[in-house]
Amino acid sequence: MSSGSGDHDEEGYVVKMRGLPWSTTVDEIMKFFGDCAISNGKNGVHMTMSREGRPSGEAYVEMDTPEDIEKACKRDRDHMGHRYIEVFKAKRGEMEWVVKRSGLNLENAMDDGCVRLRGLPFGCSKEEIAQFFSGLEILPNGISLPTDYTGRSTGEAYVQFVNKDVAERALQKHKEKIGHRWGSETQIALGLGILTIPTIYHFYII
Repeated sequence: MSSGSGDHDEEGYVVKMRGLPWSTTVDEIMKFFGDCAISNGKNGVHMTMSREGRPSGEAYVEMDTPEDIEKACKRDRDHMGHRYIEVFKAKRGEMEWVVKRSGLNLENAMDDGCVRLRGLPFGCSKEEIAQFFSGLEILPNGISLPTDYTGRSTGEAYVQFVNKDVAERALQKHKEKIGHRWGSETQIALGLGILTIPTIYHFYII
């Protein structure tokens, strides 16, 4: 049972899929999860798109219960066609953030002021990320740290700045240290199946 409705609202019963063929349909995702109860049926499946409106190869799926989450995560590395699919638990807040921005065009992405970080040091906290961007205004609750099905950080983060101008100033932070690593600003090439939210700003902490 859930420890409380507040916990459910914050965490949700959500799994993330990665590595989907671009031709994947909602019906195929529902079939993939078999006897798992998907919340609201087809409306509980959220396939994300690139900034050009192409499938990103990722999706979020809302489940009814913690038991359904457990069953869904057991499908990790199962195949859909000739590809194996990663399945792991995700937070509702991350899902809502990503889905909201899915399919934004380049102009809207620039205006959105959202920065994606990859390759963060293990155990990197929201406080450390906020300190890394010290002096740059981040929206309240504007830092999201996705986790995998074990609850461990994926090494990624999304940071929502107040506007495009502040996000552009954040790009000046490339190659500065965060923990024991340094970051370099770069672009993700389209078609790699990595880009989830269609923002043009990316930090790689390597």
